[in-house]
Amino acid sequence: MDSSNKKHGDLIVGTAISPCNDEAPSIGSTKPIGNTEIAEHTGFSTVVGIEGTPDATCFLKHVARDSDKRLLSAESDGVSLQKVADDVTTKSNVSEGDVHNALDSSQNNEGLPENTAGPMEEAMLATQKASRHATLVTSAVQGTKPIADIDHLVRHSWTRCLQNYSLDPQKPKKASVVERAELQARREQHGLLLSIARVELLGLRKRLQQTDMGIMLTDQDGVILHYIGEPGFATTARRSGMREGAIWSERELGTNGMGTCIIEQRSVVIHQYEHFLAQNTELTCSAAPIFDREGRVVAALDISGCFNSSQTHTLALVEIAAQNIENRALLETCKNNFVLRFHRLPEFISTPGEGIIAFDDNGIIVGANRSALDLLNAPSHRALCGQLIETVFDTTLATQMQLAARRAFRAAPLICRDNQVKLWSAIQPPEREARGEIVSYRRGGNVITSTVIQEEASGPLALMEFGDPLMANNVRIVQRVLNRDISILLLGETGTGKGHFAKAIHAASDRADKPFVTVNCAAIPETLIESELFGYRPGAFTGATREGNAGRVAQANGGTLFLDEIGDMPLPLQVRLLSVIEDREVMPLGGSKAIPVDIRIISATHCDLSQHVRERRFREDLYYRLNGLSLRMPPLRERRDVHDLIRSLLREEARGKGPSDIDDDALSRLQKYDWPGNLRQMRNVLRTMIAMCDTDCLTLADFNEDWLLNGVAAHGATAASSASAAAQRAPEPSGDGDDVLADAEREALRRVLENCRWNVSAAAVQLHVSRKTLYRKMFRHGITRRELREATIANAALSPHPRSP
Repeated sequence: MDSSNKKHGDLIVGTAISPCNDEAPSIGSTKPIGNTEIAEHTGFSTVVGIEGTPDATCFLKHVARDSDKRLLSAESDGVSLQKVADDVTTKSNVSEGDVHNALDSSQNNEGLPENTAGPMEEAMLATQKASRHATLVTSAVQGTKPIADIDHLVRHSWTRCLQNYSLDPQKPKKASVVERAELQARREQHGLLLSIARVELLGLRKRLQQTDMGIMLTDQDGVILHYIGEPGFATTARRSGMREGAIWSERELGTNGMGTCIIEQRSVVIHQYEHFLAQNTELTCSAAPIFDREGRVVAALDISGCFNSSQTHTLALVEIAAQNIENRALLETCKNNFVLRFHRLPEFISTPGEGIIAFDDNGIIVGANRSALDLLNAPSHRALCGQLIETVFDTTLATQMQLAARRAFRAAPLICRDNQVKLWSAIQPPEREARGEIVSYRRGGNVITSTVIQEEASGPLALMEFGDPLMANNVRIVQRVLNRDISILLLGETGTGKGHFAKAIHAASDRADKPFVTVNCAAIPETLIESELFGYRPGAFTGATREGNAGRVAQANGGTLFLDEIGDMPLPLQVRLLSVIEDREVMPLGGSKAIPVDIRIISATHCDLSQHVRERRFREDLYYRLNGLSLRMPPLRERRDVHDLIRSLLREEARGKGPSDIDDDALSRLQKYDWPGNLRQMRNVLRTMIAMCDTDCLTLADFNEDWLLNGVAAHGATAASSASAAAQRAPEPSGDGDDVLADAEREALRRVLENCRWNVSAAAVQLHVSRKTLYRKMFRHGITRRELREATIANAALSPHPRSP
């Protein structure tokens, strides 16, 4: 007998190439053990010598570790090592428990020195492991042996794999990969979801900080669209087939995190042996599905790694990330719908746990997220989608539209009809392509209209016009020069909204997060305007504060400086302002070093600056420097969008504290008026109507004609009495030119001064205030000395000349 021998510790292993000998072995001999039994299944004989070992289990340990190619060939031909061991057990009187112990010991390489397992031995061990896993799967599915520690979800998945997909848990299977063109098409199909998910995947990677994992996003078919892997997981990922384009559906690769969570439509953890294919039993996968607004699974988010324990904390992170992706995708896809966001606590609105419901202009729910189902105790998306918002919540569509029109994202109470649970909600209106769109909805056979005003990409500028050609042209021109260093000059009558337009330009520009500083050149006394505008150092002059003053120009650094009523700026200060604009630096009073500033200049005036230039009351060089772009604000009587403008101002003035709608009769009456005070006067009238209204809609019953005529017909003692009361009771103006009480005081002062032919002493007596107080209020309201001087000259020219003695 020709044989080769190799000594492993106390074992002498040899492979016989001569015919088998059926003679039973004896203890301590080198005769073959069970050659006949092994030959029945392998087709060759194995000679094992056991020196000084009285237990035949040692033979089983060696058989389990044998790396002979023919034995492996027998395995591949369907003859399992377990069967060989079973036959040897019968012939050698070894118990079944000893067999399994021997196999387990051989798997752990007990009794062998380290690093003695060769490639063939490793392959045989893998085959043995796969065989045992296949036995486990088959037993669990057939129910031949009770296995309590296997979850029912895993058993159901194994059943599908065996019976529906005809997969073999023991047979290696390579992951299928879609073509590059198909992968690109799938990515484009999920473009919005993918762009949102990429951000979440990077966040997950930072939070986990593990080197042996991969993070994947698949589509509804289990195709990996995006993969982020750590270096320590690269080898395992490559061997397992985790790559972009690979198909990890349950049909392709059996029970796994991505495929099973898509089938089950729930979060799962598939831990090691719970995978169907034996080749994946070293992995632990935590996956969560992602739903669209109608409850369909559109993707799955998965974290896989070689973890020794089930990763419940990892699953929690995956679920939160999936919910974030789901919510953000819902908000993006429902931008053209009303979106109701709610929670049991107001501070949890806009968090991952908030409920989100989207409904259309008719109040029909078109989408919801999973948190909405939980908060409303709804069984599925089908229970909500298609329902009227009024059947789910104790509210009306009109109420929700009014709340949306406020454009104020504030929490309001909301009651669920089914369980009367009190919730807190905030609603955001749809983003319309055409602003000022009239939204119609039906209730009880009646068609109700509501105007929804939205901001376009231009932001606040979109709210400056509602169809008037001149204002629309102004907006288009400003949009073209929005972020360029071009000075803008706004022209128009008092009250036409020049200040609001300037603020809208600033808010729509790249400087929106920087200061917007307003300087009313007509309201600041000449003696103070220089220090207010350019600032001063401590102790620069008598009365200067100890801390000094930065000045309005320096305060606007990085932002916008709005020079209102620029035509009333004194000539000496015009020279300094021109220097600031040209050099982009300002020198405070008493200072020795110029301060660089980065400002954008927007100026406004109701005067004809070109006429002032001709009369040498305004510097020509400054005029051309400020007039980089000149825009005229039309008076209200010339605007063609008064109808929608009134509705917009009404909603803005109501601010959720009063009626935000107006009937056709009242609207028609307001449209017919000329509005000499323009937008400022209209705001004043609307505020009064809102205060007088007791219903949800303004009508003619809330309107008084005297409110329109008060600014024109009031004269004499009535005006003096009103001005006196205003002068004594009105609070200090807030600096906003649209303050109602300040406007009333300003107009009353002008009327009294006109009645007194601009005699300040006589006006002070009539108002029962001192001349000093009257002068202070005149300066505060922009009633300048120039106007007083011009009126005095005009009065002198009209007075008869005294006779010569």
